[in-house]
Amino acid sequence: MDEHDVERFIFPDGSERDMIVFEHDEAEGTASVAPGRPEANICPLCHSPLVHPTDWQRTGPTVWRITLRCPNCETTRTVQLSREEVEQYNRVLYEGTETLARQADQLTRRHFQEETDKFVAALEADLILPIDF
Repeated sequence: MDEHDVERFIFPDGSERDMIVFEHDEAEGTASVAPGRPEANICPLCHSPLVHPTDWQRTGPTVWRITLRCPNCETTRTVQLSREEVEQYNRVLYEGTETLARQADQLTRRHFQEETDKFVAALEADLILPIDF
């Protein structure tokens, strides 16, 4: 098994997560993302902002190699990010996760409300029979 460390990442809401990071030699064929540029979360082919990591490995004391996948066009690529860039990317991922969770909650509530309204209308119209259960 590879050598590993545990590092703590702090997210914008103040929550903290310990992540296991493995020591690896720096790989060839990785792209570097310049600091302050949001390219890690944008697909270079279809420009989707939904790119997500499939693998994270630390290649040096302050460098991470991250394999990214685009869910729209299935493009997979590997980038190298500094610790600061990883923290920035973590914020982007966290904010995206929070947005998706809110949207999923809204859809669930709306769907539940629609189903409840239909059920109440059926009850009021006396369309529900014992055989329905």
